[in-house]
Formats: sequence, C-alpha cells, structure tokens
Amino acid sequence: MKKVSKYIIAILFCGVILSTGTFAAQLPDTPQMKSEAVVLMDGDTGQVLFQKNMHEKLYPASITKIMTALLALENCKMTGTITMSHDAVFSIGNDSSSIALDVGEQLTVEQALYALAIASANDAANGIAELVSGNMDDFAKLMTARAKELGALDTNFVNAHGLPDENHYTTAYDMARITMAAIKIPEFVKIFGTISYEIPPTNKQTEPRDLNRPNSMLKGQYKYDGVIAEKTGWTGDAGYTYMAVAKRGGRTLIAVVMKSPTEVARWDDTGALFDYGFGDLIQVSYSANELSKKQYTVESADGSKTDMDLIPAGDFTCLVLKSLSKDDIDVKYILTTDGTSGKIDGKAVFTLKPGVSTAMPAELGEADLQVHFDENDPVSVNMVNDTGQPLEIKKSSIISKIFAVLSVILEIIGCIAVIALILYIRRNMIIQKRKKRRLNYNKTMYK
Repeated sequence: MKKVSKYIIAILFCGVILSTGTFAAQLPDTPQMKSEAVVLMDGDTGQVLFQKNMHEKLYPASITKIMTALLALENCKMTGTITMSHDAVFSIGNDSSSIALDVGEQLTVEQALYALAIASANDAANGIAELVSGNMDDFAKLMTARAKELGALDTNFVNAHGLPDENHYTTAYDMARITMAAIKIPEFVKIFGTISYEIPPTNKQTEPRDLNRPNSMLKGQYKYDGVIAEKTGWTGDAGYTYMAVAKRGGRTLIAVVMKSPTEVARWDDTGALFDYGFGDLIQVSYSANELSKKQYTVESADGSKTDMDLIPAGDFTCLVLKSLSKDDIDVKYILTTDGTSGKIDGKAVFTLKPGVSTAMPAELGEADLQVHFDENDPVSVNMVNDTGQPLEIKKSSIISKIFAVLSVILEIIGCIAVIALILYIRRNMIIQKRKKRRLNYNKTMYK
C-alpha cells in the first residue's frame, strides 16, 4: 500500500513538472528591468507591448531634445539660419554638453539638429528654441502644448535641453508618444540615426566641428541590429535615460527607459525590450468585413430594440504573444453619444480576455466605427452597449424634422417682421419731419 502511494505521489509530481514546463514554454520569460520606468511601444499603432511604471513622472534629461527636434522640423526649413543670442549661449552651465557656440554665431537649422542629436548640444537646443518661438520660455510652452496634442498628458517642459528643473518632467509613455510622431518625419530618423557629422567653419569659428556619437546602440559594443534612431540622456537627478527606435521585417518598435541606475543598465534593458518585441510577439489581424456588424441590436431599458450597422474604417492589427490567438482576444463594441446633437460614435475595443496572463498589457487597441441606423425609428433612450453601460440615443423622427424646418421658417419670418417694423418706423419719422417743415413754411409765408 505504501509502495502504491509512493507511485501515485511520483506520478502527480511528474505531472506538475510537465504542466509547469508546458506553461513556461507557452509564456516567455518576462523581461527583467533595472530601470525605474520603461515602455515598449509599436511605432505604427501606439500599442503598448510592455511597460513598467510607464506613467510615473520623472526627469527626462536630454531625451527632452526629441521634442525640440520635432518642433524644429515642423516649424523651420533645414536651411534656416540660427543666430546665437547671449541668453542662448550663457544660460547653460560651462560643464553641460555643448558645441561651444558663441554669441552672434550663425549656423543652419540642419547643423543645429545634428549637434542636438549627436553631441546633445544644449546651446544648439537654445538656438532652435529662439528661432522657433522668439524666446526660450515661449518655446517651452509650445513644447508642452504640442506634447498634449500627441497624447502626452503627464508632461511639462520648461526648457529645450533637459537640464534639471523640478517643473520639467515627463513619463516613459509620453516620450514614446512624442517619438512616435517624430519618426514619421524622415529627416528626424536620418539625423537621430547618424553616427558622425561635420559642421563647417562659421562666422565665429575658423575650424570645422567634428561631431561623433559616443556610447550607442547604433555602433560599438552595444550595437543592436535594426536600431535606426536613438537619443541618450543623463543628469544626476534623472539618472540614465534613453530612447531608441528599431525596425525589423516591417515592424517598428519604440523603447524608452528612464532613471536607469547605470549606463550599461539602459543598454541591457533596451536590448531585452527589443528581443521581446521582435522575438516573442506575432501580429494578429482583423479584416474590415470581419469587424463589420450588420443589424447590430442595441436594447433599451424599456425593452425596445434598435438595429444599426457598425462599419469599421479599415482593417485592425495588433501584436500578441506567439502562444496566443484570436480566441484569447475580446472585441467589444462601444457606442457613445453627443448629449446635444444625439450623434452616435462607435469603436471596437480589443483586449486580452480575463485570465490570460502575459507580460504585455491587456489593452490591444481600438478601431473607429461608422454607425448607421434608420433615423425614422422612434426615439429610444437608455440603450445598453457591450460594456453594459447605459447609452443615451436621440433619433430624429419625421415629425421632429418638420418641427425643425418650421422653427427655421418662423425665425426667418421673425427677422423679416423686425426689418419691416424698423422700415415702417423710419418712414413715419420722415413723413412727420416733412409735415413739420411744411407747417413751419406756411406759417412764415402768411406772416
């Protein structure tokens, strides 16, 4: 009996080992990050593929210059001339990174951008700021406003270079969003992917300036196959920060690491993120026809139902672990309405199903939908969509349309009546004046 029990225990133990091994084979090792905050983002869709504290507000150091470059490329010609002011040259410390530009020295926007990207030149960043906005303070405000337009809502910039300031902060997620916009400009990728560059002599400098990128994933010991652009940063308060963009087989990935404890840690973390993004994920696609919903029924609280067609603008793609498939993905159709106009907007929201444990966030992305329904249906309210939340829908019936037309006609009639009244009063005033003149004339004649 004891022998049998031992056999049973042994079999159960082997079963646990095998099942654990199978599960481990299905889910790759989660990338282990030394940096305080990281994010890996799909550069085409904005899908977050891996994150650690991605919304934590931290000092960015010189990866700030990604936004500076973006605004320069959006607002200036590459041949535009920058003339360095006293403030642009001397508002940075002597020990900060620069290319030793002088007051009154002139260089092109293109040359300043290469100095910004390769040498992390703070003086060149200030020169760009003054050219774009007239002064450095207004440029910082423009940086923050543009960041919010790009979905970087937890960012506040107070300078163009990234030197420490308690009010100068961003997040790993926000920097990835800013980078996503920047890499859509070919000149940005070219400049931030260049290893060396020469600035020819200027009106203040008789010798050319040779710029060479220091430690990098574009070259040297930590070179990573596929990296096409990068920007490093460091201050004592920020620690080591880094942004890199890599492209392989049509897939573009953006990695941002912030507050790395060492220089090597930021290379290791970024490499691990790219290994995960290129090696462990596959693309899943949904065609427009697959996502279309004909006669999609929405039920109101009173039990009445309305059918509508939900039509996506195009196909939808996302990235998931190789061990997953569409069976592990939930697709919910979310409908919202404008409380004033009653206009209905729709979107399909893609998430991993509950219980699917992965290293990647459950949110996979959204697809916008066009909503079509019969406007002649009676008004329905308190409808419920896939989320179970009430949906207020206002529909225009024929009667309501007639009332709308009548209200417009009444407004026009009212305007005409007011104009006619004004003209009538004015005419009477003129007639009264004429009568008064005649009366005065007659009195004069008979005296």
